[in-house]
Amino acid sequence: MYIKSKPNKLVAYKRIGLKMILNSPTDQQNARDEIFTRVRFYICSYAVHKYQTLGKGFIFVQSDSTLAELSLPVPTDSYGKMFRTQRFVLIHYLTLGEYDSELCRDDFELACVRDSLKGAVEGSDTNVNDDDVRKGYDERKEVVMLMRYRCGHLAVGVAPLAPDYNVCKSLGRDYFGSGENGSGALQLNLDDL
Repeated sequence: MYIKSKPNKLVAYKRIGLKMILNSPTDQQNARDEIFTRVRFYICSYAVHKYQTLGKGFIFVQSDSTLAELSLPVPTDSYGKMFRTQRFVLIHYLTLGEYDSELCRDDFELACVRDSLKGAVEGSDTNVNDDDVRKGYDERKEVVMLMRYRCGHLAVGVAPLAPDYNVCKSLGRDYFGSGENGSGALQLNLDDL
């Protein structure tokens, strides 16, 4: 779940149109990939850092912006107007136990992806077509993400760590420290990156 090249502005605006909506699953996937590409060094380092203390889990990415708004390379809508608020993603690292007790209890929509999420994190014996989901993720090579945006878009995915595990481990220690300093959520302002 990553993209190889940065989209130009024209392609990004053509994809969302004047209504600022991503209609096709391919466009939605490309938008998620582009967002991940912009924040992967932080997300992956954060995931590796949290894995060290909490064990296997996943990154929960959420935003007050829509997927279409976040997919744009600049903070301007299809009519050329600047967005009123800064575009950001809020990132938490959660175990499946925390997901069940904290998120699913309060938000039934998140419970809809539990089987996919469990399969990605721990592996699954259910009838899943994707072999990678059946065996679970490799924490030294991959990160599992649950993404939710203001437009209601919800997705589960597995992406490669970037940079590699040892670099992520070192960056995580440098960026997020240890103990209480390393326990909170991570907010990334996309317009500052």
